[in-house]
Amino acid sequence: MQNKLVFIAGALMLALSVGAWLAYPMDAVAWAAWVQAAGVIAAIWWSVGLQARQSQLSILQATRVAVVFATNMHWAFRKLNDASAKRSWAEFVVNRRILDEILAQGRNVPVQMLEGRALAMVSSLRAMGVEALEVTVGHQPDGDWRDLQTYFSKRLPSISAWLSATGNPPESNGPTDYLGLRTSFSQLGQL
Repeated sequence: MQNKLVFIAGALMLALSVGAWLAYPMDAVAWAAWVQAAGVIAAIWWSVGLQARQSQLSILQATRVAVVFATNMHWAFRKLNDASAKRSWAEFVVNRRILDEILAQGRNVPVQMLEGRALAMVSSLRAMGVEALEVTVGHQPDGDWRDLQTYFSKRLPSISAWLSATGNPPESNGPTDYLGLRTSFSQLGQL
């Protein structure tokens, strides 16, 4: 896009130069009009460039917000998986509330600025978060912890895959490190 703008600006400046050359001998008013026309074209070109850069920055910012949302979802699902494996009601309740808060933050991700994989990731993770809240809403301290753990452990790889597909593998994102993943998945072997 930027190369296209440079080409268009160059063509317009060339056209103005040819026009000025063909209109040579001009009085001062005519020269002032040509200079003013060149200034207007330069200002338009500059403003279009600023708008293009602002659009790129907005898309980058929205993508970063989407990645933070996905990273937080991965962390919450991992914590809920761990709480289910330990059959810890207190941890489960706290992490379910955290998941609810993360999902609320995910609803504020500016999807109109996202494109491609980032948009698909946010849409999929929102649906996954809503489903997780629905699955866990009726869970009680004496409920079926094994089914709940299976539910979360099956979805963790999907979240990791979305993060990896957008160039942000969970291994490099804070609380979702290799050690944490080994902790989460180690319980599967004991079942």
